[in-house]
Amino acid sequence: MAGSRLRITPGTGKWWALGIAFTVLFTIFASWRVLSVADEQIDATTTGYKVVDERTMTVTFDIHKPPQVAVLCTIQAQDLKKNVVGAAQVDIPTAPTRTTSHQVTIKTTTLAFSGLVHDCIRR
Repeated sequence: MAGSRLRITPGTGKWWALGIAFTVLFTIFASWRVLSVADEQIDATTTGYKVVDERTMTVTFDIHKPPQVAVLCTIQAQDLKKNVVGAAQVDIPTAPTRTTSHQVTIKTTTLAFSGLVHDCIRR
């Protein structure tokens, strides 16, 4: 149909306006919520590890978290088959910056092949 246009039925304009306003407000709220949750996230990145000897390994890692949050991180040393051969828990206090670097020494039961941050939780 050439020349036909969408017409709003008389008396329903306020419902259309209300629906559009609700959609815009919901989109703004959802975007804000997603961004605020992402801002509170705790991320850990293993930046390196070094086998000191058969019973010792050092692991270096970065923590990215809100500055006012303290966390407890579990660091693991693993053998060639990815069995855990040593672990340490590290308290990460509040800090003036979002990202901080740390190093921990782990005592192992046998020779470790790699080290990693297993997890970090809020304190």
